[in-house]
Amino acid sequence: MEYIKIAKVDDVLLHRRGAVTRGTLHLTTHHLIFTSDALSREFWVSYSTIASVFKNHGSALISRIDQHKEFMSQDANYKDLYKGKDLWSFINIKIIGKDYTVFSIDLSNEIEARDVFDSLLKLTVLKDISLSYAFIYSPSSAESQFNSWQIYDTMVEFKRQGLDLTSSECGWRLSNLNNDYKFCPTYPSKLVVPSEISDTLLMHASKYRSQGRIPVLTYYYKKTKCSITRAAQPLPGIIKQRSIQDERLVAEIFKTSGKGNNGLLQQKNIVVDARPTANAMAQAALGGGSENMDNYNFNKTCSRVFLGIDNIHVMSDTLSYMVDHFLVDGDLNLPIDKASLNAGKSFSWIKHVRLLLSSTDTLVKSIIFNRSNLLVHCSDGWDRTAQICSLVQICLDPYFRTMEGFMVLVEKDWLSFGHKFQERSGLLSSESVFHDNTMGFSGLSNSSADVNSTTTLFGKDGNELSEMDSIVNMTSSTVLNSDIVNKVSEHFKKRKKNKNSLKFSSPIFQQFLDCIYQLLTQNPTLFEFNERFLRRLVYHVYSCQYGTFLYNNEKDRLEFEVDKKTRSVWDYFRSRKSEFIERDYVPCQATGEEDENEVTWILPDLHKVEWWWQLYGRRPEEMNGPSAVPSCDSMGAELNALKTDVPERNTSKSAGIKFPKFGLELFGKR
Repeated sequence: MEYIKIAKVDDVLLHRRGAVTRGTLHLTTHHLIFTSDALSREFWVSYSTIASVFKNHGSALISRIDQHKEFMSQDANYKDLYKGKDLWSFINIKIIGKDYTVFSIDLSNEIEARDVFDSLLKLTVLKDISLSYAFIYSPSSAESQFNSWQIYDTMVEFKRQGLDLTSSECGWRLSNLNNDYKFCPTYPSKLVVPSEISDTLLMHASKYRSQGRIPVLTYYYKKTKCSITRAAQPLPGIIKQRSIQDERLVAEIFKTSGKGNNGLLQQKNIVVDARPTANAMAQAALGGGSENMDNYNFNKTCSRVFLGIDNIHVMSDTLSYMVDHFLVDGDLNLPIDKASLNAGKSFSWIKHVRLLLSSTDTLVKSIIFNRSNLLVHCSDGWDRTAQICSLVQICLDPYFRTMEGFMVLVEKDWLSFGHKFQERSGLLSSESVFHDNTMGFSGLSNSSADVNSTTTLFGKDGNELSEMDSIVNMTSSTVLNSDIVNKVSEHFKKRKKNKNSLKFSSPIFQQFLDCIYQLLTQNPTLFEFNERFLRRLVYHVYSCQYGTFLYNNEKDRLEFEVDKKTRSVWDYFRSRKSEFIERDYVPCQATGEEDENEVTWILPDLHKVEWWWQLYGRRPEEMNGPSAVPSCDSMGAELNALKTDVPERNTSKSAGIKFPKFGLELFGKR
């Protein structure tokens, strides 16, 4: 409470979704609350969901006054609330949320406005995640009936997939090598590895993978007896080091899962590197890199593909640009220029979503038709790797399209495998996202019209770049000849942590949910949950109301006793299941080999990818519709410009879009 300079402000004007309401602003320890007799319910905002705050001279209306003159002259509410008042006499505080809630408040008292702004800063920028709302949240009686911390059990889930890890004939075993998290702090305590591989070999192999993240099993597709294993990048460096132990591990993975229904070894194994080729080359100069297929092409059955998916900084910059230029005026609900939205940099977000889905499409076909085993990795194996592995499983397995199955999938491939939710979500925010534009004010030029140039949602402040950002944009010769190599040679083995930095925040999980949204809207009857489920999940990634997404890995959650001190977010959804169920859902009855001929998998339609308008609080016709999103056939040149770092020989064109080349011979039938 010592952070709250002012707890209550009367006679506040709230601008939200194009409407203005007079009411009272309340500042509590964890929420901003606006109340008004004109509203049917209170408006609550969790401080942890705040991405940016701007304090400006003048009412919110000044930023776009030309567009409001006629409207204000006709709207009785505006005429009443602002009659006889100078718009420049107000102080406006605009708030942009990580969940795309955009609103602003007009305050007539400058001292009160300053106290509100200062209080928001202190309440939003946490120095310790243990101060978050989750640690004092008291669940409803309906939620208290559940305890979802144990919804995912390794043994149970892999048995469902068709593997009895207790059987000596399984071919896979459960390793307890990481029980104390000393082997790999960012991995789960239970690792599924080939039975023929000893823990001693795993110890040696870990020295050859970034962060010690060795290849381990995440999914077994029992219909074709194929496996999906995941890892971090190998560490050959520029001198092309190799690890006999890592090669043995990968060979045994493909061998163990490589026997089809006829008992013969399968012919296709794919090493999937999610990065652009140029990024992998740059990271090789820093001690990382990709597999040398001369050492991993066992019996000439293995191939490697680069998916060309850009890094976290590109994703955050892309989405921030879209927010800054098209969603920043959501408080006034000003119209969006649909033509501009669907061109240039703003449209890159849709392109990235399409690339993820196209990669998913190809990998699913490889597993189904070619009986391919996949080893998936990116740099550290907790961002792009999680996206690809999860999307492939969603398409293959109808269980993951149920509400419970989706929760299990998130627990398994995101939470237990160490996606850095705290870091990527920017839960420990920074004072740099607070912008007081009233300081040194000298006339009309310092109005809120300047907001577009300074807004940040995800990622870096201003032109701040990480070392790795600048490195991957260099040519290979520049990297090799620079002294940066010496400074960051240990980059992949150990990183310094800056808990209050937003440099590594990025909407990676939201991007995954955006892909799920595309699949759901294209196949609405094949998903048990609805769109609102995904939207509320985006909110709770940032809300800090539950402990599920507060930390970066399983080790941290255990160390800080999250399961004892907080509630699981799945309790929220399970207690309100009726709100999130798709009414037209048709359960899939496939249960194993007895239904082998039944088609239970789904594939994305790249031509139907569109903006997730519900998430952004807009109408569908504002963002999508005729001539809104360019067709796949017209996207070739644009995507080529986006993916200039992928050599021509590693790509092929499909439906006008440049995508990774797998070889059409992989798909003998459809």
